[in-house]
Amino acid sequence: MAHVSYSISLVTYIDILGFKDLIATRSAGDISRIIRIFKETLRPSRHKTRLKALPDDEFVNFSDLIVIATPLEKARVAPSLQLFSQLMRLMFAQSSLLADEGIAIRGAITIGKVVKSWRQLYGPAVVRAYELERDHAKYPRIVIDELIFKALHGIPHAWHNGERTDKRYLREITRRDDKDGMLFVDYLKGLRSEFDDPAVYPDFLRKHRAFIDEKLETFAGQASIRKKYRWLDRYHRTTLSSFAKGSKRTVNRDCACSN
Repeated sequence: MAHVSYSISLVTYIDILGFKDLIATRSAGDISRIIRIFKETLRPSRHKTRLKALPDDEFVNFSDLIVIATPLEKARVAPSLQLFSQLMRLMFAQSSLLADEGIAIRGAITIGKVVKSWRQLYGPAVVRAYELERDHAKYPRIVIDELIFKALHGIPHAWHNGERTDKRYLREITRRDDKDGMLFVDYLKGLRSEFDDPAVYPDFLRKHRAFIDEKLETFAGQASIRKKYRWLDRYHRTTLSSFAKGSKRTVNRDCACSN
């Protein structure tokens, strides 16, 4: 009998927001297509970004649930680089599913003990990721467990370019919610510099705005659901506001330099 033991991994737990409503309103064929696209978008080996998937990632899914484990022990690259790669993957998946398919997802990423046996992922880190998703994600966002940074703090080999530098890169694709303090994947900010064609990002923002408006109207009479999209509305508005403030500061600085 093969020996089964836990290893330390990043664990990502993702599901589709409003899947119950989709089941009630869409055909079996539509649901099949949604699950296929959801799975293909998040499957590490198939995700198309400039950051290649790490070949050791473990991936399992059931219905609208996906769990990904990224082993950190005996890894060929620093854990911080694996974390950055995973957050980038989630950023692209979250934005493309919303803009192209009208699918909102939520979830959590943490660190801890996990193992894959009989095609199932399980362990304390899977439980923690599930509880983070259930109790803290709440909205169309992917929350990041602070335990990750505590676990990696002060360990030299854990950081690709050094702890301070790597955290600066991570801040470019993460954001702390000013209401509840949760850290989450900031795909609106992160995507801004990822497109070669400057017209693509404004088009994405228009799709993002249209998705929010549609959901706010659809669930106008259902407060418990509507609050999830009110959060997304606030995220959209505050992000664009921060862009505007940043542009104004740049213009003022350039004007000052030219005087």
